[in-house]
Amino acid sequence: MITEKSKEMMVKSFQKTVYRYEKVPDVVIKGSFGVYLHVPFCFSKCSFCPFYKEIYNEKKKEQYISAIIKEIEDRGLKGEATWLYIGGGTPNTLKIPELKKIINKIHENITVSTMGIELLPSILDEKYLEGLHDIGFTKISVGVESLSAVTLSKSGRTVTKKEKIGKIIEKAQELGLWVNVDLMIGLPEQRPSSFLHDIEQISLLNPNQITIYPFMQIGELAVQPSLSDEDQFVFIEQANEIMMKHGYSRKGIWIFAKGEEVYDSSRDELVEDYFGFGPAAFSTYGSWKVVNPELDIYLQNFETNKKKALVALKDKSSDDWRKFARMLYDLKGTIDGEVNCGIKFFVSVLKLMGYIKNNTMSKKGIMFTHKITKTVVETLPYPLQNTHYVENYEEYLENK
Repeated sequence: MITEKSKEMMVKSFQKTVYRYEKVPDVVIKGSFGVYLHVPFCFSKCSFCPFYKEIYNEKKKEQYISAIIKEIEDRGLKGEATWLYIGGGTPNTLKIPELKKIINKIHENITVSTMGIELLPSILDEKYLEGLHDIGFTKISVGVESLSAVTLSKSGRTVTKKEKIGKIIEKAQELGLWVNVDLMIGLPEQRPSSFLHDIEQISLLNPNQITIYPFMQIGELAVQPSLSDEDQFVFIEQANEIMMKHGYSRKGIWIFAKGEEVYDSSRDELVEDYFGFGPAAFSTYGSWKVVNPELDIYLQNFETNKKKALVALKDKSSDDWRKFARMLYDLKGTIDGEVNCGIKFFVSVLKLMGYIKNNTMSKKGIMFTHKITKTVVETLPYPLQNTHYVENYEEYLENK
């Protein structure tokens, strides 16, 4: 009952968001901030991926690089960023000199203490890793998802053999890069035994961190998972037991690492404001949520000097729910910072009902957190995937 009520409360909170296609608000920096860069290109589209991407095109890639550099210049962002992450899409569709050009532009006015990038292992080699290190990256996240050729063939992705993944991890760690490996549970036709075998094999390769994502259904994603949400969570808990035997400890609901450091852009985005660059990139700062348009409109806007995006007001309640989501994500029982009385009361109910014990999530609290975190991710008002959140969507379409 409490789980369903929690889902209902959070979904209602998100449904209040209304975007308009209009001028991007001026930069407002209050305290620490992060930077996100979105590379939309992929050589093929994986059926399980709900995030914004476009099939790689050399000409559009060149236009994209020019546009994102102009966007960085126009935004006028200055200061010391806590983190910078590059996601996609497939960021390593960009060559090292192209990445360096973009990062150098960022560094003209922004210093960054941590830089991470998501990478597709099938097109990754040692020379590329060396290039990332030379640019100044400190962390990488390798999207393995599964070691099963059968599983990935149903999803439109080429499997990368364990031996190659091992060499990537070894080389990256030699260079001093922190390595995360992403795996998924619930992929179409994925067998639980295959998933648990993947966990064992990847653990033996000794990456610094392993992240397990349940299958997400965002927007109009048509592919169906192989397991129910409940079963996916059960197998993540079994995976936790395997990883603990290999020296990993739980750092969040889906994060398992050796040591205290983590690679987790989703977690960092719950803590502080951040500024997104590139098509479909999110920003949240001041009183605003901002989502850049898709690639064609994004490129056209910079050709015509239009500084427009999908913009929504962000109220205090939204930030309060971010703090609550961060508490759950970290499996804690206390919220950092002030929140409204309703959320405080809700946390006290969770404690009373045994979901939180000694300021940490209990066993049933962890299952509760699985369900709520997945609901949050799947119901966030992504305006490009859920166009009913855009008040003047017809006006936006006129630019296509």
